[in-house]
Amino acid sequence: SPELVQVPLEARTKRSVLESLIEVAGRTYLVWEPATILKAVQEREALHSTAFDMGVAFPHPRNPLPDAIGESLIAFGRTASPIPFGATNNSKTDCFFLILCEDAQTHLQVLARLSRMIQREEFLPALRAAQDSQSAFDVIIETEQQFQ
Repeated sequence: SPELVQVPLEARTKRSVLESLIEVAGRTYLVWEPATILKAVQEREALHSTAFDMGVAFPHPRNPLPDAIGESLIAFGRTASPIPFGATNNSKTDCFFLILCEDAQTHLQVLARLSRMIQREEFLPALRAAQDSQSAFDVIIETEQQFQ
């Protein structure tokens, strides 16, 4: 839903990106334990960054957190300018998809679909060109429908 998208995402550090994305996800009232989610996502990021070289990251907990959320969801945020988020080539990141799933199977399906979406040539440029949250949401939905 559009309420799960925030453009621009007012954040300038890794921690503030994660906190802001969890806050965005919380707009749905499906986030029951934001502190638990933040801790789990930070632990996962400490193991290995979820940032890719193309300026996008998929922060998520290492294991599903069915007791911390009401149902699986993805929150998207784009910062006004790219920030360091741990990509392997030290490139900066501006597009963030927070992935919160109830079970491992859904988690893997979401990761696979998002991975295919970001490989579409026009997807990330269109997300970066989106002027507001609704426009970014429309880009995501339009691209996602091409995979159904």
